[in-house]
Amino acid sequence: MVSFLSYKFKIMAFTKQQRIEIYSKFKGKCAYCGCEIQLKDMQVDHIIPKMSFIQHVHNKFRIPYFLSHLTESDMNHSDNLHPSCRVCNKWKSDHDLEFFRSELQSQVKRLNDYSTNYRIAKKYGQISETVSPIRFFFENEP
Repeated sequence: MVSFLSYKFKIMAFTKQQRIEIYSKFKGKCAYCGCEIQLKDMQVDHIIPKMSFIQHVHNKFRIPYFLSHLTESDMNHSDNLHPSCRVCNKWKSDHDLEFFRSELQSQVKRLNDYSTNYRIAKKYGQISETVSPIRFFFENEP
C-alpha cells in the first residue's frame, strides 16, 4: 500500500553515493549554521520544500536566484538539496529559506517577550545580545 505522501511527493531514500555528494557540498558542514556534522548524522534538506515545491516553482514564488533553473520535476535535483544538521532541518521544517530566516531573526524578540529566565540572565550580564541579519553558512561560501 502506497501512502498519500509517498505517492504525491515521490519520497525517495537517497543512495549512499547521493548522500556523500550532498555531504561534500560544504565539506561536512551544515549549509545553514556551518556546524560540523558526521555523514551518518546529516539530514538532507530540500531548499525549496517538498510540500510546496511545485507551487513555488510554477508560480516563481520565493525561488532563490541559484535555483531559478529548476522545473516542476526537479524537486530532488542536487541543486535543491543541502546537508543539514538535525537542529536546522527541524527548525526549517517545510518552510522556504526566507521564512526560516525570519523565524531565526525573531528569536531574540521572542526570548525577551516570553522568557523570564532569558530576561533575568540578560539583566545580570549573563547574556549579551548581538542582533544582526541572518546569513546562512552556504551564503558565505565562495
